[in-house]
Amino acid sequence: MRSTLQVEGIPLHIIDTAGLRASEDEIEKIGMARTWREIERADVVVLLVDARSGVGDPERAILARLPAHLARITVFNKIDLTGRPPELHDEAGGVSVSLSAKHGAGVDLLRQALLRIAGWHPVEDVFIARERHLRALTDTREHITAAQARLPQLELFAEELRLAQIALGSITGRFSADDLLGEIFGRFCIGK
Repeated sequence: MRSTLQVEGIPLHIIDTAGLRASEDEIEKIGMARTWREIERADVVVLLVDARSGVGDPERAILARLPAHLARITVFNKIDLTGRPPELHDEAGGVSVSLSAKHGAGVDLLRQALLRIAGWHPVEDVFIARERHLRALTDTREHITAAQARLPQLELFAEELRLAQIALGSITGRFSADDLLGEIFGRFCIGK
């Protein structure tokens, strides 16, 4: 499931994937392969752990397989059942957050961790873009410039705009050609 939420005005694209575990079921294997593909493209992974049992061998295996460059947040949920307080700790392998999703305790700590990884700094009111985002913005600008140069040739103009859309979509989330056509036809009255 894909969703976008805003935290302090920063859009965060969330992908809730299939769980990762050993399985012989072919459908589960396909779901887990898709999960690993999404992880490879992600900027941060959030590993949800039951606070009552903690990080066990299955979770350690997942953490060991994650790409080295990937930011990591381990969320220990259900602290309301353990008596632990909400906490945020920096660790060698990333960040850990203890919270209760049921009661909302510590959820603000998870928001803080996500914002920090996204490059948001409230004191300086500055947003530091990730390198991948800067490359995508550069590609978008180049395709828009190329589109302007090809304006008399509508097919080439449209193709450059499509490529710009794909580059920008890598930051903002997927926005298909059908979505773009829907926006165009939704805003303009096009008739015979």
